[in-house]
Amino acid sequence: MRIDWKSASVARRPHKRGQKKKVHYLAPAGGQLTAYESRLEASAGAAFGLDPRVVSARTQPMTFDLATGRRFPTKEDLFQWVRDSGSRPIIYTPDFELQLQTGSILVEVKHAELIARAPKVLAYPSILARYGYRLVILDDRVLHDAFVRNMRSLTMAWTYSPNRSEITNLQADSSDWVSLGALRDRGYPDALVLGCLARGHLTCDVQRERISKNTLIRTVVDKPSHLMELPLDACRTS
Repeated sequence: MRIDWKSASVARRPHKRGQKKKVHYLAPAGGQLTAYESRLEASAGAAFGLDPRVVSARTQPMTFDLATGRRFPTKEDLFQWVRDSGSRPIIYTPDFELQLQTGSILVEVKHAELIARAPKVLAYPSILARYGYRLVILDDRVLHDAFVRNMRSLTMAWTYSPNRSEITNLQADSSDWVSLGALRDRGYPDALVLGCLARGHLTCDVQRERISKNTLIRTVVDKPSHLMELPLDACRTS
């Protein structure tokens, strides 16, 4: 569903599954407001929006018939082909298509419990690889609570755009590891510190626990690895 008119079209509309009543809405850093079918998908979208490896991200980008490798712009296009051809397709719509600096990949986001109930999805990366597509499966062991809460916080903080003087002064005071609480005591507002974390000027551990006054922060030396935690070069999380 396109909530923002600037967003790309989707292969199928987000829908309620079982007893679920909510569709989740989120505008990833620098992106458009998008509808997601689960909170986990929305959290993945937040992480993609901050990851400097990701040039662009589309939700529900296309629909495949896994039996033939045919690709369709929408699920309705696939159904029309089925009506005309009488084929028996294996229908699959990935959650995301990411354009990376190294090429494009597809991403499926699913809770580990749901994968255990329907493990056939684990075969999809190898099936799609035969047709020339790369699929990465991310579950809630990778998109765990502390990480996704931090990514959501940094997504909101991304709206603060620090000027060069603010960045230089903050980086000078963060040349060695320093706590967020200590930076507050030196007069740096959270909006500035978190904004610099979101934009890759500073780094911290986003995996172990939620960002707090005790979180240690440092100037980025090489690359903002805290924004590049997702295994986008793997075929499946382990």
